Amino acid sequence: MRYAYKALDTVGAESNGTLQARDEADAVGQLISRGLTPLKLRAAELEAETQAARQAPRNSGVSGRMALVLLIRELATLLGAGVTLEESLRTLLESRSGLPAETPLRAIVGSVLAGERFSTAVRAQVEQGALSLPAYVVALISAGESTGDLAAALNRAAEQLEFDEQLRAETSEALIYPLVLVGAGTAAVLFVFSFVVPRFSALLAGRQADLPWLSAAVLGTGQFVNEHSMALLVALAGLGTAGAAAWRAFGAARVRSAAARLPLLGAWLRQQELSRWTGMLALMLQSRVPILTALDLTANAVSLPEVAARLRLTAGDIGRGESLAHALTAYGLLPPSALSMVRVGERTGQLGPMMGHVAAYTLEQNRRQRRRLVALIEPAAILVLGGIIGLIIVGVVLALTSLSDVKI
Repeated sequence: MRYAYKALDTVGAESNGTLQARDEADAVGQLISRGLTPLKLRAAELEAETQAARQAPRNSGVSGRMALVLLIRELATLLGAGVTLEESLRTLLESRSGLPAETPLRAIVGSVLAGERFSTAVRAQVEQGALSLPAYVVALISAGESTGDLAAALNRAAEQLEFDEQLRAETSEALIYPLVLVGAGTAAVLFVFSFVVPRFSALLAGRQADLPWLSAAVLGTGQFVNEHSMALLVALAGLGTAGAAAWRAFGAARVRSAAARLPLLGAWLRQQELSRWTGMLALMLQSRVPILTALDLTANAVSLPEVAARLRLTAGDIGRGESLAHALTAYGLLPPSALSMVRVGERTGQLGPMMGHVAAYTLEQNRRQRRRLVALIEPAAILVLGGIIGLIIVGVVLALTSLSDVKI
């Protein structure tokens, strides 16, 4: 294995380089035999990965959440390579100099050097708002400290954060085309009503009483939009402001809960929530977080209030001696096919891995539900907008034909 080193020679000059050695002790022996005093020694592969991670937050343009994922990944890599927690944190602090993560990292290093547990130091920064990490990350770090495998716990936390980010990105990407389609169609309808229809209204001035009802409605609407365009724009801006105020007043959870009751969108939102909480619960159980703590953290992390309430009721039943499968069945949190896997996991003592299978199954179901929803939105939007434009065209054509005095 190759090691990168920093050392002092016999005259006190600093030198850097790499050497091939079996392990760290062999590398130190080789340096001493050359008359060098080692100052710093690290696996060359780890050094290269650290340098890449140092540049990533500066040059890659990653989001704040992904920057935290990179931070956790790098810490897990350093700990997995045998570097002490103190040295790992110092390395991270050095690589984040001048970045937003520097201040909380410096506080964490100070707390660890003062004798606090790493999980306690991280929790303090999360509570102060310096680190935007979910509560389950702190729980995983605490579980990793208890089991002596902090690197594995950090890797699992990074995987869950990446999963949440991936789910959010997939949702946004899936809705881009339908939103663009609806926006373009709405703009086309407004253009027709604002500029095209009013011209025909002027042409047919004085003959409104002789027009078919559809033509009269189309031309009247176009004339109204043209004459009150500024008022309509102000009204739309007011509706947008009112919607934003309602979002802040009621909160995203209530809005999402109301949307979850809709026929098609609701089924997808509930399936998305199912894949999120099962994955989170599986991750914490595999990291040996106590099941009651895991359920409580999962309930705090979900976005639908009714799901959170059922998870807390599940935790209460388990605290009274009920099995997880029985409690989940009582509150209808999982479909029968997934419940059978939970029962097998409880009987075999492999609840964590079996919950992982449940999470993978529900994630695939969520993706299918999303594809089905998008597949329905596109033709529905085309039919609705096409129908509106078609009615406008028919109304205008009927109005033009009404100019003729030809009778059949």
